Amino acid sequence: MTDTDNDKTTNTVQGNPAALVQTRAVHGDVHIVSGLTQPPASIPRQLPLPATGFVDRTAHLRQLDALAREAGTGVPVAVLAGPPGVGKTALAVHWAHQARDRFPDGDLYANVHGHVPGPRAEAAQVLDAILRALGVPPDRIPLDVYGRSALYRSEINDKRLLVVIDDVLDAAQVRPLLPASPGCMVVVTSRSTLPGLVAREGAQRFPLDVLPIEDSVSLLRSTVGARVDSEPRAAHELAEHCARLPLALRVVAERLLDRSDAALSDLVAELATEESRLDALAEEDELSDLRAVMTASYQDLHTDTARFFRLLGLHPGPEFSPGAAAALTDTSLPETRRLLDRLTRANLVERPREGRYRLHDLVRLYAVERVDAEEGRKAKSEAVGRVARWYTHAAARAQLVEHPNFPVVPGEEQPHELPEFASVQNALAWFETERTNLLAVARAAQERGHHDTAWRLPASVYGLFELHRHWHEWRDLHAIGLRAADDADDAFGSARNHLGMGDAQWLLGDLDAAVQHYGFALASNRQAGDSWVEGFALRQLGVVAWQRGERGDDTVKHVERAITVFKKTGEQRGEAMGLLSLADFGADLGRWDEALDHCRMAITKFEAIGDVWTVAWSRCTLGRVLTGSGHATEAVAEYRKAITVFEERDDADSRATALLGLGGAHAEQGDAAQAREALGAALDYLRDHDDPRAREISQRLDHMTADG
Repeated sequence: MTDTDNDKTTNTVQGNPAALVQTRAVHGDVHIVSGLTQPPASIPRQLPLPATGFVDRTAHLRQLDALAREAGTGVPVAVLAGPPGVGKTALAVHWAHQARDRFPDGDLYANVHGHVPGPRAEAAQVLDAILRALGVPPDRIPLDVYGRSALYRSEINDKRLLVVIDDVLDAAQVRPLLPASPGCMVVVTSRSTLPGLVAREGAQRFPLDVLPIEDSVSLLRSTVGARVDSEPRAAHELAEHCARLPLALRVVAERLLDRSDAALSDLVAELATEESRLDALAEEDELSDLRAVMTASYQDLHTDTARFFRLLGLHPGPEFSPGAAAALTDTSLPETRRLLDRLTRANLVERPREGRYRLHDLVRLYAVERVDAEEGRKAKSEAVGRVARWYTHAAARAQLVEHPNFPVVPGEEQPHELPEFASVQNALAWFETERTNLLAVARAAQERGHHDTAWRLPASVYGLFELHRHWHEWRDLHAIGLRAADDADDAFGSARNHLGMGDAQWLLGDLDAAVQHYGFALASNRQAGDSWVEGFALRQLGVVAWQRGERGDDTVKHVERAITVFKKTGEQRGEAMGLLSLADFGADLGRWDEALDHCRMAITKFEAIGDVWTVAWSRCTLGRVLTGSGHATEAVAEYRKAITVFEERDDADSRATALLGLGGAHAEQGDAAQAREALGAALDYLRDHDDPRAREISQRLDHMTADG
């Protein structure tokens, strides 16, 4: 608008517009280029259910309320710090539910598993999940933590969000998750006081101690009822035996509910006896205040339930499904569900959401303590082996749904109760949920001596890691697989994992490492004699050499040798992939007729085996050849068919490649508007992933706009 008093122009923008043009005068058209419009994301509401019978913490609740009022001018950060079992998570979640009205744009919750066995949730993983929850398409999520953090802060700019980060080990897990614009608030729980976060980011620390005695009794009363008031002295003693820890109090309260005819004083005497026995046996540790309560509740469990509970402590990852629990404990799925329900009611197992279970870190420690005491080394190893085989076969099944021609090698001993996948989308959703567990399980299998399973898991599923750009985790998984194959002295396992590691390094841009692993794959395969490994290692050596600019006969011969290997064994997909590489080589050299022949032969073979994704990928090569040979209209049709398949598979990388080709084909047709639309959609993705092609495409769009 123009200020009539001083003839100066000011501009005011409200909201978060997708595109904005500021100009003095416009001559001709204004073209705004962006990707495909995304539907508005639903407001994220990720808080877990609040704990029942929450008591006290009145001062903390008031302090959190006061801190929340600062969100209008900054980003307040609260650190709820205290020992395990003291109720940090319960306080954070309870207050967050009460404060929801202050944050109309939603609430985000992330448990970073700072104190549980298995891999911790790194900031990059948490940001990936948060960005998806905020409605960011997977194709726009960068690979690195810095890119993800920057995109996260951009997405929540001008929003009023509450972020709860649970079970933090150190400040490094938190910093990339901190918003940068006023309106948001962050609540962190940790056993540590996180002094670095307080000093550098200005976080406010809220120390938590055990509950006051009266509030401890109130928590018992909220579950047990009037029985507490009929035995006030016993109730006080019971609270002291629980060390006034909310976790222990809830366990005891559930135990009293199961023993409705028992007096509180009976349980007090029982716990006193148990404490005396344990005091003589145990040293001071994290479980000291809880062990007697846990032991008394554990001894109340039926023999089968107790065994089931303690074996759950061996699960390598932080959360698990009923199917995984059934495999781990060698229990039928219906019985597993029944036992999980029983243990959930007893507060020994938590259910953070439908179909997912976990153990509080202290409860897990106790379960592991019991399994160490009551199960032999062989029984523990067998349990880990069962669950590792279950994950390997389940993941292989998901891989086959996504890519039916991938040669999975899960092993012959197929577990029962494997998941069924009705669609590619179901399979991919399962993989995303279990991805962290797959790494933890492979590592646990290797450590427990199940080397055969530990190399088979990565060899069977790496296509899933490739699809959504989980390339660093893919590399880490193959590192486990290679150690396992070496320990097992299995040449085939070594060859398969070297081949997969080469592909991961190739996509991560380390061409030297890729070539090295392809060479190792061929060396190991001399003993294994697997034509699939030999053919694809040869093909990839040719592809990498061509990518490096080595375009002589030796490079082409790598691919031709691969095709010969595939032909001898009837491996049609491998043969077709080799033909597709030759088509790419021909297109690079402008040998359009040769490239077209190779490309059409490849597509015919892919169609014959029903390889939908690779047919789509081949159409991109065909589109490129058609564009270069003067048949741009046909090329447009091929690219559009490919894009449809990639969108169905949520394969953003391939979709961006197809969009670039489509833009080029439209430009060749003389349709500048359609070319700008396709190239602009691709550019959005390339920029988000720091792709070096982004600069070239941006300049190309600028030239197209300047030319009208």
